[in-house]
Amino acid sequence: MVKVPRFGRIELPVGLARRLQARVRVERRRWIARWRARSVGGGAVLFPTAGGGAVAIATLAGDVEHPPAGPRIAILHATAGSGHKRAAESLAEAFLEQRPDVLVREVDTLVFASRFYRDTYASTYNVMASRVPALWAALYHSSARPRVLRGTSPVRLAMDRLNLRRLVHVLEREHPDAVVCTHFLPVEVLSPRRGNGRMTVPLYCVITDFTAHPFWAFPHVDRYFVASEQVASELQGHGVAADRIEVSGIPIEPRFARRIGRDAARARLSIDPARPAVLVMGGGAGVGPLAELAERIAALPPTPQVLVLCGTNARLLRQVSALSAGAGGRIRAYGFRGDVDVMLEACDLVVSKAGGLTCSEALVKGTPMVIFRPTPGQEVANAQWLEKGGAAVHADSVGEVDAAVQRWLVDRAALDHARAACARLAHPDAARRIAGRVLESAPQARAAG
Repeated sequence: MVKVPRFGRIELPVGLARRLQARVRVERRRWIARWRARSVGGGAVLFPTAGGGAVAIATLAGDVEHPPAGPRIAILHATAGSGHKRAAESLAEAFLEQRPDVLVREVDTLVFASRFYRDTYASTYNVMASRVPALWAALYHSSARPRVLRGTSPVRLAMDRLNLRRLVHVLEREHPDAVVCTHFLPVEVLSPRRGNGRMTVPLYCVITDFTAHPFWAFPHVDRYFVASEQVASELQGHGVAADRIEVSGIPIEPRFARRIGRDAARARLSIDPARPAVLVMGGGAGVGPLAELAERIAALPPTPQVLVLCGTNARLLRQVSALSAGAGGRIRAYGFRGDVDVMLEACDLVVSKAGGLTCSEALVKGTPMVIFRPTPGQEVANAQWLEKGGAAVHADSVGEVDAAVQRWLVDRAALDHARAACARLAHPDAARRIAGRVLESAPQARAAG
């Protein structure tokens, strides 16, 4: 029989062992410093001494010697699309407006995951939705089927929860008085903890579209805030109890609810108060043939003014700017702007995508929408609901956009009818209402904790 040599414990010389230990400590400090530099810049996360180097919400515990007087609220979103983050920011503003002493943090859930998971999760939706929408539509609709959902959910949920273990640890250590989620990803991770008693504070979920995919439905959410009765009905169909659902509207920044009047808005933008105006948008990245749309709309018989929001798309900004001279200055190109509320109020109608936040902002401003090529899935559902309600028209081609814009600009009675529909569907105080409901439970949650 061949004897396999057996090695005992390897003993290193004392000097070498100490040098290796010192090197490990140096590398650990360097690694933590690198992550601090990346995290603190965004103001959302840091590496507090008390956290032992773990990523933490910055920091809900606050000053240990002088804790905040008001409740501590964690608002969690995910950067798959911009709407979830904007909803979180709107809620944060509403919390502070109602309780100046509140300590509120809105944090991207994905910062707690590995870089690979974070980059993959954030980019997968964006790439599919913009480049292969048919594939995204197939995945979206197939995943809503009960049989497919039952077959795929265990693996998906296990992967998500594995990758977001740090989120759970941080929340259990920081112990906020309430957790509000504007994306389903943190709900996936936290619902089981709420159910088994490991998470003792209320868990709220805000759905940011006019439809509810089964991905949003979990049993241990204290309350869902939804856009409409239709969304409430869909959630109930997915197994959520009716007494845990509240129709609040989609939260948008409070400034959208403040009216300054069309004339004042046009004066602020220096546009002609006597000529009709159309706003053309393609999201923060300026997606779509916006230059072509602007040129065609400006040539319609009412000869409207056309304001084009190009976002961060520098190439589009140059294209649209070049069109201005040929249209007698009636086409205006804008980069990224912080006064979209003023632009919506100044214009007669808007041509745009169908994100839940964008649609809600237009409704509150009473600006009817021509929804151009909505992304299959939730955006198509948004467009269908708005069109059924009379506040929007769904257009899949440039020609259909022309027809819808011209009809509304020529038929002022039809435009007024659409504006009235916007008013019926709008929820201008959604953010305040949600914040108020959460704050009602916060003192009880603190006492219980």
